Amino acid sequence: RLSGLISTVAILFGGVLSYWTAFQYFLVNGKVDGVYQTIIAADHEWLRFYDTLAIKMGVLLDPISIMMLVVVTTVSSMVHIYSFGYMKGEKGFERFFAFLSLFSFSMIGLVIATNIFQMYVFWELVGVSSFLLIGFYYQKPSAVAASKKAFIVTRFADFGFLVGILLISYFTKTFDFQELMNPDNAAVAEMAGMSFMGMSVLTLALVLIFMGGAGKSAM
Repeated sequence: RLSGLISTVAILFGGVLSYWTAFQYFLVNGKVDGVYQTIIAADHEWLRFYDTLAIKMGVLLDPISIMMLVVVTTVSSMVHIYSFGYMKGEKGFERFFAFLSLFSFSMIGLVIATNIFQMYVFWELVGVSSFLLIGFYYQKPSAVAASKKAFIVTRFADFGFLVGILLISYFTKTFDFQELMNPDNAAVAEMAGMSFMGMSVLTLALVLIFMGGAGKSAM
């Protein structure tokens, strides 16, 4: 039970921090000249392919990411509290909370990502932890079959997600959300003007990325 207690207390503490962050951002000092600012709280270079393209890991805070952070930690806290009682006496109690903690960590990392590749990494971790949780009762053939089905469906969808990311990074030479969302980014405008099979290359990349979300929803 200690593992479940540690996991539950940790996510509750994370929830308190997310609410405090939301309070400070929305009600205290998140606005400058009436506009909510995008804050890069951390930004660490992880891999560099060449001078103009690097993969970074960081923390991005804006109105959407902060609200989603509150949602994720709130829902995850309720799931942890419920599971603490529901899983009492079950074999593999510690393993379950390890998987559940991985899922919560992955969701938090997903919503605060500073770039699209970091988002993809945590997106895949969400898929892995979902697979582990669905197949938790691995002695039951139905649980094993369900986990395999979820894994296969998401692999096809995530492949489209990855191809879309690679297309965007190839043409824009960046993964960063702020650079991609910059209206003055000439590379994005050029990508939007290029055509492939009667479709804008940018539209194609975004459709492929959408496949990832659709596949995860289907799971």
